[in-house]
Parts: sequence; C-alpha cells; structure tokens
Amino acid sequence: MFSRLPFPVFLGILSLAVANCHGIEKESGGLYRPAVEETRMTAQSELERLLAEGDFRAVEVAAAMGNAAVPSLRKGAGMPGYRSRQVAMACTGKVGGEAAGEILSLGLKDGNVNVRVAAAGQLSVNPPESARDAVLSTLVRSTETDVREMLAFSAGYFPGERTLAILRSIASGKEVLASNARMALARLGDPAGRDAVMDGLASPDPLVRYDTVGGLRYVDDPSLAVRVKPLLLDTEEAQAIGPGGGSRYRRVCDQAVDTLAYLLKLRLPFPAGEETIYTEEQLLHVRDLTR
Repeated sequence: MFSRLPFPVFLGILSLAVANCHGIEKESGGLYRPAVEETRMTAQSELERLLAEGDFRAVEVAAAMGNAAVPSLRKGAGMPGYRSRQVAMACTGKVGGEAAGEILSLGLKDGNVNVRVAAAGQLSVNPPESARDAVLSTLVRSTETDVREMLAFSAGYFPGERTLAILRSIASGKEVLASNARMALARLGDPAGRDAVMDGLASPDPLVRYDTVGGLRYVDDPSLAVRVKPLLLDTEEAQAIGPGGGSRYRRVCDQAVDTLAYLLKLRLPFPAGEETIYTEEQLLHVRDLTR
C-alpha cells in the first residue's frame, strides 16, 4: 500500500516511527498488529468495489466483516447506480444492528423501486428498533403493494398501540397484505389476530391450512404448538414443489413437522427442510415426540 506513494525516503522514516511506536510490546501488554488493520482495509476496499459494480458477492464480504462494513454500506446506499444501492440493502440486512435499521430506512425512501423492495425485504425479518418509524410510516403512506406486504411482517416486531392501530386498519380482506397484517397481529398477541390464525388452521382449503401452519413460525409462540399437533394427521396435498410443474406436493402434515420442530426446538433424527415430504415413520416419530 505505502510503496505506491512517491516519497520513499519519507515513508522509510515513517515506517521506522510506526515500528518504534507500535511494533514492540507495550508496557500495558498490547501488541500492534499492522496485518489486522491492513486486512480490514483490504476487505473494506473490496466491499466498496463490489458495491460500486452492483455485485451481490458483496453480501458475503459484508457478512464476514460485520459491523466494520457499516461505513462502506452507508456509501453504498448513496451510490449513483440503483443496483449498487440494491446490493447495499441486501448487505445491510445481513450485517444487522441499529445502524442497519437507519440504512434500510433510507432505502425505503429511495427513488428506485428495486431498492425500496430490497429494503422492505430485509426489514421483514427481525428489523432493528431504529427502523420502527420508517416501517410504520411507509406501511401507512406507501401505495406499493409488495413493499407494504413485507412491511406488515416488519410491524409484528414493534409492539405498541400505534402498530396495532395500523395493522388493524389493513387486516380486513383476502389479499396478501391483509393476511400478513393478521399474522402480525397474532404475533403481537392481538385477540382478533389469534382468532384469524385459528380460522386458518381450520380452513377447508388445504393450502390455507398449509400457509397458516407455516406462518406460525413467524408468530413464534410455542403455546400454539398444541393447535398444530392434530395437523400431523392431515395428509391433504397442498403445495407443489420442485421442478416438473406440480408432480410432487407437500402436505399439511409436512408443514406441521417443520413448524413443530421450530416452535418446540425439536431435534429430529432425520433431515428436514421446506421441500421435504416426510415418511409415515417420520411423522409417527414427531407425533411421539409431541405427545
């Protein structure tokens, strides 16, 4: 890094000074490690380069850097190319923290829809408190359906009367936004929201039951596991999975396994996942675990 500068003599003196000041063990016991600082700066430069190019590989770099990535992500959120700002939102969500809430809040106001959607998507999962006002205000004022659908989930992380009032105002109807608002209300303990979840679990439509059971992982209330256990016997096909245009279908019972494992922190002796169709033996094992 220093060899590129046009003052070799000065740099030689400077290097000696640095070595004398920090290159030996201090009385306090600390030891200067220039390699650590150089590594950090290299990662920062690489992150900013990837952001400038709109390269989603920046997400991995930011995740490895943690909070040290925040200054570069602030720059990325203001870069001229919308793709750079979009990638910055993805990186910021991965890093998390209160600073992330501030950056993602800016993303909700961005002039490009792709950036706004990216910010809303990141905020839909465990948003920091610093994003509360931006989430709730955007949920009220935005006219973009996809952004509001995701922010309805965000609101479920922010208890309070203002949140409840906003969610209740959009919770009626069959559209996705209303359904998400009801799920957020259930997460916040709202009685009407809980009743809506119970109705979904008892719906005659297997896809509604399937989606509602999956949504309980977001509600994240272990006491609701008792409502899920009977659905381990629900073998109705609900959701097409994999390639082939619906050649395989997950059943309500398969979704129930995933949700019970999440809510009750079960350790299953077999592989589990969102596209797994469980055997009868595996379903029986989960029924035994949850008796």
